[in-house]
Amino acid sequence: MWEFPGGKVEPGESETGALVRECQEELGVRIAVGDRIGDDIPLGHRRTVLKIFAARLVDGDPKPLEHAALRWLGRDELDDVAWLPADAPIVAALRAGPWLD
Repeated sequence: MWEFPGGKVEPGESETGALVRECQEELGVRIAVGDRIGDDIPLGHRRTVLKIFAARLVDGDPKPLEHAALRWLGRDELDDVAWLPADAPIVAALRAGPWLD
């Protein structure tokens, strides 16, 4: 199944700082973080919350360093992959917003 890049916020780290670090670790790229996308998505027993941010590639060629594969999807391709249940709600927000224009 497919998921958006990212991960847990470490102690002393901001949410956007965590996303920058995770994209470097997972994809080998440097990003600039933009606006939030959609609402918070509670996970598990509501102890963890998924938050999605738009981002722009600043430097690097994305590689699947910690995953089996990597795909760039356009607005009309969002349903071409099976999303993890936690990531599925964000697809509607992506489709409705300006982020994929």
